[in-house]
Amino acid sequence: MKTSILSLATSTAVFGLALLLSAQEDPTSVQDGVYSKEQAQRGEKLFTEICMVCHQPNEFSQSGYMDGWSGQTVNDLVEFIRSTMPEDNPGRLKRTEYIDIVAFLFKQNGLPTGELVMQPKALRQILIEGPYESSNEP
Repeated sequence: MKTSILSLATSTAVFGLALLLSAQEDPTSVQDGVYSKEQAQRGEKLFTEICMVCHQPNEFSQSGYMDGWSGQTVNDLVEFIRSTMPEDNPGRLKRTEYIDIVAFLFKQNGLPTGELVMQPKALRQILIEGPYESSNEP
């Protein structure tokens, strides 16, 4: 009898732990509010100082830009920008600066605010998905 109760308690604990871990691994969405206003402000400043040499903000908020990233993760977008920009020296910014620029792009596309995490593992769990509402389209 004691063995059965111990076995049942152990099984229940293992099952509960597995549920907890799987819930933490479930992907979230950019629609859940994954960046802060402060991050977007820092990103806008960086974008103005560095990116506007070649780009305008509306390039990244016109219909279709974020749709092209739908189904991918925030980490995919951060790593793409990090590995290709700035064009004359890709990867020269700090990882947190690239994340702030992505927060600014999310703001430009009307995504809700929250807090964008900094850890790559967490960024791999956030899916990019619409709808998007550009703040710069006519």
